Amino acid sequence: ELSHLASRMWPKFEREIIDAAGDALPAGCAKCQGCSGGGCFDSGTYIVNNAAADDLDDENFEAIIKALEDFNEPFLHVSPRDIPNYMPEQRFRATRAIYLHNEGWFNPRLMLEKLEAVLRRSARVQFVDQNARHLVSSGSEIAAVVTEDGAELTGDKYLLANGASATDLLAASGVALGMQRVFYGVGVSIEIRSPDFPHSKCIRTPNRGLACGLYTVPYFIAPDMPHDHILIGASNLISPSPIHHARVGSTEALLKGAMEQINSNFYRADLVRVNLGWRPTSQDTYPLLGQTSLHNLVIATGTKRDGFHLSPLISQMLCAVLHDESVDERFAWFAPERKALRPLKREVAISKAVRHLMSAAYQHGFNPAKSRM
Repeated sequence: ELSHLASRMWPKFEREIIDAAGDALPAGCAKCQGCSGGGCFDSGTYIVNNAAADDLDDENFEAIIKALEDFNEPFLHVSPRDIPNYMPEQRFRATRAIYLHNEGWFNPRLMLEKLEAVLRRSARVQFVDQNARHLVSSGSEIAAVVTEDGAELTGDKYLLANGASATDLLAASGVALGMQRVFYGVGVSIEIRSPDFPHSKCIRTPNRGLACGLYTVPYFIAPDMPHDHILIGASNLISPSPIHHARVGSTEALLKGAMEQINSNFYRADLVRVNLGWRPTSQDTYPLLGQTSLHNLVIATGTKRDGFHLSPLISQMLCAVLHDESVDERFAWFAPERKALRPLKREVAISKAVRHLMSAAYQHGFNPAKSRM
């Protein structure tokens, strides 16, 4: 429900950011007309159901269709042969596909540049180019943030929204909140330039074993440049500590998947950039959002892969919390100091984990023996 609501908020949210940035828009966005004019914001996704993994793909494809119907979201059953720029290897071709009208995408680098442009225009915003070393607590509140160069920053209220590093910062601060651990969901994506075979729409598989899957998305750079960049994603590795470089295996799997399952001609594309990111993944995989037992500390993390997408909604909720206004009571499910949510019984969780491990193995070339498997 949150995800669906956030999707509907994005077009207006994007327009507000463009208007607020005014003449401070970055060069890549200077001629942007928002979602109505395409550019870094567009929509339209093809989801393909192929045989590159195992039959968990089939279940997830059908679950997507059911969710679309439950939320009255428009979609079409389409022939995979009609998908633009879809030219997989024959053995990985899709047997089914659907088109989602309202699933959209951004170039997140341009979005962050726009947000920064908005903030730099405000006299109420100060940028401090330092890492936070620790928080200073006094009684039942936070008294200051100490940066790596020893400076102390003080305020009335504090919002901790530092992603996967939240647990490490709280531990360094000796702040005993009892918040469940946040792990580093280390993810890799790859930017390519494909002048001969550019995308006009997103093409992706369903989520697969261990929540990966394959997507290829048009990647808008600037209005006066050819629209021939594509983003390929994404891998995921849960780690208790930060990892600073993309693994060769993750990079290889993404490039191989894109060439085999989306367009075999991508072998001719240029490799532009390998991106590495840390998805903040809580122990129970649900977000950590809201007020803490320290009365002037609010936390927002644990959103895994949904934080950017949910940002219009989460920012609205956080503004209400910081101004002591009421929020939907269901946000209490995500309270930062809650006990870990356990929606699955142990036996079901074990069975599901094995199912996902097997699906992941098939994604990466598992070929079972014919005897006694």
